[in-house]
Amino acid sequence: MSAISVTAPKHPPVSAAERADMAMLFARSVRRRRKALGLSVQSAAELSGMEASEWYALEAGWVPTVESGLLDSIAGTLQSCHIAVPLIAEISRYNQELLFSSQLPLAS
Repeated sequence: MSAISVTAPKHPPVSAAERADMAMLFARSVRRRRKALGLSVQSAAELSGMEASEWYALEAGWVPTVESGLLDSIAGTLQSCHIAVPLIAEISRYNQELLFSSQLPLAS
């Protein structure tokens, strides 16, 4: 009896534009859900125990770490799943790291 060889399917490489889109997934999700709930940035920030400037940073692409405890507060404020919010945050953070690590240093 011969051994069966199993190989993983090949996926096309992810373009920089697709990577950038995935890097902003968390920010877009937060903004969309906040607006769906009819919350202002100020009220969402207050409900989550954050400064308004931090909330604006969220919607601009900043992703807090799981260790900060902010993701649970954000999930509660947005009445969202406490598992999905950190998962979406990690997808964004992973793609941000890949996107920024592949950039060339700026010329001085």
